[in-house]
Amino acid sequence: MALVILSSDKTSLLVFSGDKKAWPVYLMIGNISKDIRRRVSEHATILIGYLPVSKLECFQKKTRSVTGYRLFHYVMSLLLRPLVDAGRQGKTMVCADGFVHRVHPILAAYVADFPEQCLVGCNKESRCPCCLVQSQNRGNIEECACRSMVDTLKTLRRMRRNKQLKKFDKEGLRPVFNPFWKDLPFTDIFTCITPDILHQLHKGIFHDHLVQWCLGIIGKKEMDARFQAVGQYPGLRHFKKGISAISQWTGTEHKEMERVFVGLLSGAASDNVLVMARSLLDFIYYARFQQHTDKTLAAMQESLNLFHAHKDILVELGIRDHFNVPKIHSLMHYVTSIRALGSADGYNTEYPERLHIEYAKDTYRASNKCDYVEQMALWLQRQEAFHHKTAYHAWKQLKQSTSMDAIHGSLGGAIDSSETGSEVGDHLDEGGGNDTVHLATQQPSGMWYFLHPCSY
Repeated sequence: MALVILSSDKTSLLVFSGDKKAWPVYLMIGNISKDIRRRVSEHATILIGYLPVSKLECFQKKTRSVTGYRLFHYVMSLLLRPLVDAGRQGKTMVCADGFVHRVHPILAAYVADFPEQCLVGCNKESRCPCCLVQSQNRGNIEECACRSMVDTLKTLRRMRRNKQLKKFDKEGLRPVFNPFWKDLPFTDIFTCITPDILHQLHKGIFHDHLVQWCLGIIGKKEMDARFQAVGQYPGLRHFKKGISAISQWTGTEHKEMERVFVGLLSGAASDNVLVMARSLLDFIYYARFQQHTDKTLAAMQESLNLFHAHKDILVELGIRDHFNVPKIHSLMHYVTSIRALGSADGYNTEYPERLHIEYAKDTYRASNKCDYVEQMALWLQRQEAFHHKTAYHAWKQLKQSTSMDAIHGSLGGAIDSSETGSEVGDHLDEGGGNDTVHLATQQPSGMWYFLHPCSY
């Protein structure tokens, strides 16, 4: 079984201005270690297509959003159509052990940010793509029924026949009657949605919420002064101008701020605020673990419970009126998702962001900027063909040199490297006998195959 992991993310192709965008879809398999998948140089992730980026100005404003949902699912169904039969019947493939196996590719995870998670789940962005919690209850720590793929498809079919359906509105669905995942075998799309450390935790929980709450409590000047007062230390970033002057934030800045944030608040905020801030940062650090045990997951859940126990201090201080925030609610699903799919760092959207450089931005620069998507696809196809040809020649040269070295060693140095092929054959007839020489040669993919002399 090959566990398919999909990822999609819309990105801008221009740095400073313009509205040129691309929407690449990446594919990787979970059978490959996450340490290898996260290295761009290993090429463990492939680009399977570009989704259309259109403003849909030919439609009325009130129907553009729903049309965009339907267009996304239609194009994704075309891209993933080969997985339907392959998942059920299987496909014969040569695996890493050198044998031919019947492999069943099954969609196991979908990596995306929150808007695209709602797009995949066919639900409104005011609702959770994983469970049926009501929008007014997202700030509470309570268990809710998970979305079911079978029930969702039934609700969509009933809505198609009957335009008014209470369950359809209650679950916050969109009228997408042919989602791309309806025919995928052995797949529940709602359990495939993964946590998003970059957008949900670093940018969302920490920067958009926790930092803004604390700025409202101690003020910008005090916060900048405390960041500037942090002593310089090797490996620790020093924000010599504070943080209020930074306009463009990246995941690196967020991680550096998180390392010193609780210490900066000491003496400037009350104990309840410190406990609230520390509990959220503890949760972020637990979520970044590369390996988990029952103990770490229990500590992770305890830090979330601690935040909900002390969050009311923000209401008392007039910082927040409610906590019905999608990213705060998403923390509820982290422990369950990690138990089902593995540690969250293996599904971080930070990795697809780096892939945009090679598969989107560089390819756009190679085009003439007109009808660029088709040119980008053609340019990548040619680059891939050139890479495969180069890898084949390198492998063939390695195979020939390894064969000659093994033959030379088996005959005790009787063959001179300057001899011709006929002379080598004479030596084989004289001293080779019926002994077989098994050679181990490394393929371009990095896997090892054992070769028999008859295959030379």
